[in-house]
Amino acid sequence: MTYVLGTHSEELERLGRQHQIWQAEAMAAWDKAGFKSGDHLLDLGCGPGFASFDLAERVGLTGQVLGIDQAANYITHLNEQAVKLQLPQLKAELHDLTASTPTLIGNQNWDGAWCRWLCMFLTDLDPLLALIKSSLKRGAKLVIHEYISWDTFSLHPHGAALAEFVNCCIQHWQSHGGDPNVASRLPALLQQQGFELVSSCSLLACTTNGQAKAQWLEDFLTSYPSQLIADGVWTQSQQEALEAEISQAKNNQSLWQTPALVEQIWQKS
Repeated sequence: MTYVLGTHSEELERLGRQHQIWQAEAMAAWDKAGFKSGDHLLDLGCGPGFASFDLAERVGLTGQVLGIDQAANYITHLNEQAVKLQLPQLKAELHDLTASTPTLIGNQNWDGAWCRWLCMFLTDLDPLLALIKSSLKRGAKLVIHEYISWDTFSLHPHGAALAEFVNCCIQHWQSHGGDPNVASRLPALLQQQGFELVSSCSLLACTTNGQAKAQWLEDFLTSYPSQLIADGVWTQSQQEALEAEISQAKNNQSLWQTPALVEQIWQKS
C-alpha cells in the first residue's frame, strides 16, 4: 500500500514535528527495551528518518541502524541527512514492506527493531512479520507504537464536525487496505511468530488548547483534509464546518483527545 498520507515535502515536515512531539514516548520505550550503545537495530517504516537519527545517536559508532521504507524520496532524505549529521552507523534501504523479506537483513543478526505507525498502512502484515522473525536474534526486542482505536480522536465539548472527519479518515484508510485499529490484531499475530509480549501500555493523551499534543492534532487537521478533498471523500463545506469548530475550540476551554495509541514490547523466544 502507498503511504496514504503522501510523501510530499509538507508531509515530511509534518512528520518531523510529529516525531518531536512523540519523541519522549519513543525514547522511554527504547529504554524499556534496553536499546543501548553498540546495538544493531532496525527502523521499520522509517520514513524520512527522524526516529532513525535518534536511534543512531543511541547505538553510537559501534552500533548500526538500518532504516527500511518504500518511499524513495524519504530514503534519499534519510541517507543525505545521515551524512550531514556524521552518522556513519546509519543507512537506509528502499523496500516494499508488503513484499518478500529483504535478504540483506534476514540473517537473525539484529538486536532489536522499532516501528511506529507502520502496520496501520500495510495491506498485508505477513511479509513484515516474516521479516521481523527472520531478522531478529533470539531474545531481541521489538518495540511497536500503533493505534488500537483511532475513533477516540475527539474534541470536547462540541466536536461534531471533527467526529465526521475522523469517520471519513477511517473509511478512507480502510478503502486503501489500511487498518487504523491494527494494534488489536498484533498480539495474536506476533504470538504465532514466536514472540512474547513483555510490556504494554496506553499512550492515549487528553490535552488542552496550546499544548503539544493538541497542536499535533491541529497540525493534522490543517494538512490532511486537502488530500481527502482531492480524493472526493471530503467536501469544502465539511472543511469549513471543521475549521469553524476548531476556531471555536481555540477561543474556549476545550479538551482534545488523541487517537488511542498503544505501546507493545515483544521479545523473540
